[in-house]
Amino acid sequence: MIRRMKAIVSALLMLLAAALPGQDEGFVAPPPPPDRLLDESRVLAREPARRQAIEEALAMLAAKHGFPMFFVLYDSLIGGSPAERARALQAAWLGEQAGLVLVLETDSRVFHAGQAAPETREIAPGARLPLAGPAELSPGDLTALAAGLGEALRASRDSAEFSQVLGVGMARGVAALLDERAAKPEGGSRARTVVLAIGLLAATGLGALLVSAFLKRADARSRERHLFPKIHVAQRLGAPFGGGKISARSFGPKTRE
Repeated sequence: MIRRMKAIVSALLMLLAAALPGQDEGFVAPPPPPDRLLDESRVLAREPARRQAIEEALAMLAAKHGFPMFFVLYDSLIGGSPAERARALQAAWLGEQAGLVLVLETDSRVFHAGQAAPETREIAPGARLPLAGPAELSPGDLTALAAGLGEALRASRDSAEFSQVLGVGMARGVAALLDERAAKPEGGSRARTVVLAIGLLAATGLGALLVSAFLKRADARSRERHLFPKIHVAQRLGAPFGGGKISARSFGPKTRE
């Protein structure tokens, strides 16, 4: 049970990771499978019903939304990781096309999804905002879908059942998400983009105002001067020294000797 929980947590963390260039050196991607399922681990070889359920979920997603999703299973990736393999397969099979490649390492039960980087628009110098299209999934979307399968994945008795729960669950989750987006009024994503842009610009402007106020305050303090008025002290007749009291005041930070 502890091993399974660690695997699920590792998978969620990998889905949140940024899409950095992979180090899957020497890997040559095979042709994309026509049924969108590539079982290099052969855990589904003796489970035709589970394989068929996964293929049907992938086919339904592609037919309804035109969204290609590939599911690839390896028993163990030596010299690489599911994240690197997912990015390599996504680049070879989909390129810049919208879609998803989900890679599962059945021995460790670690999985990762690869997809094309979203388009961005510059809204301020040095600040770019990702433009979420109707068929693009954010890292938050993928993490939420995987988290929703957490209980069922932990309850899986073997790798074949784990593979079916993950493949079918992710395909149906993506389809439901695209259904929800299609039901929203046209221009909803554009309005969300505008709101995000306004929020980012507002935050940038507020930060600039705070920095400007801090610099002005620091400049004003650096020009401060403390002056004391000249006071005439009358001479004390018969005394060896002049009269009056002397008092010293320090305006700097206290120091200890």
